[in-house]
Amino acid sequence: MICYRCDAAALELAALWPYERELYPAIGIVLRQCQHCGLEQNHMGDDEPIEPREAAETAPAHQR
Repeated sequence: MICYRCDAAALELAALWPYERELYPAIGIVLRQCQHCGLEQNHMGDDEPIEPREAAETAPAHQR
């Protein structure tokens, strides 16, 4: 996977709020954050190696 903004390949799972953990699997999205430029981006489809449910379960939690 490549960042949509800067073309970097360092895309980690983005931190999720509790409601996002329910919403994103339901709509088939994996949210990733570029470790180079910080852009959060929705990934879905052939280039995403994990299922949205698994991504939501293993993503870090947003801190207040």
